[in-house]
Amino acid sequence: MTSISGLFANTFSYASTNAGQKQTAASKPESVSASLEKTTPETAKAAPGSLASAAATAREKIDAGYAKLGTTGTTRTTANEWDAIGFPDFDRQMLYAVISNEGGMFTDVEVNAAKNEIANRISDIINSNDPLADNGTKAFRAILDFYDAASDEEKSSFEWAIARASAQKSYMLSGGTENVGTGNRVVDKLMQAWDQVVARGGNSNDFANMPAYREALTWWSQSNGGAHHVNLNV
Repeated sequence: MTSISGLFANTFSYASTNAGQKQTAASKPESVSASLEKTTPETAKAAPGSLASAAATAREKIDAGYAKLGTTGTTRTTANEWDAIGFPDFDRQMLYAVISNEGGMFTDVEVNAAKNEIANRISDIINSNDPLADNGTKAFRAILDFYDAASDEEKSSFEWAIARASAQKSYMLSGGTENVGTGNRVVDKLMQAWDQVVARGGNSNDFANMPAYREALTWWSQSNGGAHHVNLNV
């Protein structure tokens, strides 16, 4: 039978493969010059409040953090060093701008560091809501609020829809009784995919193979032109 923990693992699907863990952000190293080359003059002209503007601000803050630290991010950069560079101070839209590599301005290690920061924030939510006290219901409800507070750009990604549906299903299985539906048809269809997994006695590994998952992915792809790095061949 599908477990709540197995379902909930999917809420981190776009965040980190080591959700909530303080660790070294691992990916291929890039030099300082390669990092700085990703900043383009056009980003300074981005409209205030836009994802491009958030990306420009994030790029500036990361570079300032590198200057302060005296080095650039690599596979050897520790979690504490990423914190010193400034990721914990980034707002949600700035983090999503890095995670989605808006404008191609960020290195692989920076993208991974932003994913880990999101995972750390989710982990903090879990730990602050005593998940063992009520089968996790309160924690899952708080995580739904976290996802619902995302920017419109983040909510347009298929990764967000997967995470939101997985957290919603976990909330329901934990005993949650509130109506926490989004009205988002992709999220609703992914909820149906989880129902299909449960009905078949499967596990989280079966989720992407469910007919409803494929239908949700098709809907999303048709609306978004395959953006946000979703692999349509999964």
